[in-house]
Amino acid sequence: MKHKTAQFSFVDCLFIVISCFGFVPKAVSAMVDFNLPKVVELSIYGAAYLSEMQPLLDDFHKKNPNISIQYYPASSNQLVRHIREDNKPRADLTISSVMDLQIQLVNDGYALPYKMDMLGSDYQSGIIPHWSHWRDELFGFSFEPSVMVFNKAFLADKEVPSDRIKLLSFIRHYSEQLVGKIGVYDIRTVGIGYLLWSFERVQAANNGQFLELFNHHNARTFESTSSMLQALSNGEILMAYNIMGSYAKSWQEKHQDLVVITANDYTPVVIRSVFINKTTTHPKQAKQFIDYLLSYSGQMLMAEKTNMPPVRTDIRSENSAYFMREQYANQLKPLPLDVSLLIFSDHSKKEIVITEWENALKQYD
Repeated sequence: MKHKTAQFSFVDCLFIVISCFGFVPKAVSAMVDFNLPKVVELSIYGAAYLSEMQPLLDDFHKKNPNISIQYYPASSNQLVRHIREDNKPRADLTISSVMDLQIQLVNDGYALPYKMDMLGSDYQSGIIPHWSHWRDELFGFSFEPSVMVFNKAFLADKEVPSDRIKLLSFIRHYSEQLVGKIGVYDIRTVGIGYLLWSFERVQAANNGQFLELFNHHNARTFESTSSMLQALSNGEILMAYNIMGSYAKSWQEKHQDLVVITANDYTPVVIRSVFINKTTTHPKQAKQFIDYLLSYSGQMLMAEKTNMPPVRTDIRSENSAYFMREQYANQLKPLPLDVSLLIFSDHSKKEIVITEWENALKQYD
């Protein structure tokens, strides 16, 4: 990763030596190479925490030392505005788990097509599954369930709710303790929160009961996963509903004060994806980065060093899409990476969902 510190080229340093001492040291002058490859800087805008992406960015740079990366973390809505308003610096690549917004940007012409020459055989053989990419423009690289998370101390000596019906009963049973202690995404400002809640409205017959209980228990809204996880660790809230499992598991590994639960009635799964921005000035290097993300070595590192399950079918560890789809086929409800998601981004549809949400939570927001 590029660090913003003062930097001098080798020639700059050599000029300083000559100016100060009036000679060129022989050992140093022998090292001058005016044919060194030019370093290209890729700008990646990501609605993905740097802590999850860092192992991949570091490994890519190690394998491609002539490509440096400037990573700009942003919320999904900030990312969309930056691209649509053509703000500087322009992105070479865009990464997000907010699938409907990614599809919308690609559908509106902001992506550069890529035929995946390097990994073509993996596509043909199904090693990179057909459901993980769209139109040679949008490429999914991880398969991430949403989860429920509880404060570990609170959950001690209590039966863990394993599905939504049991969760509703759990909330009612421990109602007094949970007033003001339930955390949810603010779907008005958090793209992944809106996407997951919109999907739930279609999937869950008991969606209205959750809204009613969130209202009754003064549910708190949060503008990021990290702020919600921090509140859980601090005991400010005792449970969080429907948040990104990759981030929750990474937090759990570091702090060990949370319990992460995957509901066994159904589990929404989002596909984190990347596209090359049409305005990129480094298309060759941007394609190299996508090749790396979907390569065996990149996906294996993802499985081993992050909590983002890779999509390749030849990676079969527990932290992989293949394992989850084989073991929990009836439980998982992956959101489709296709144009059908545009319904969630439709303005009138979004207005209905958010109005319903605000009417339920407005007294406590």
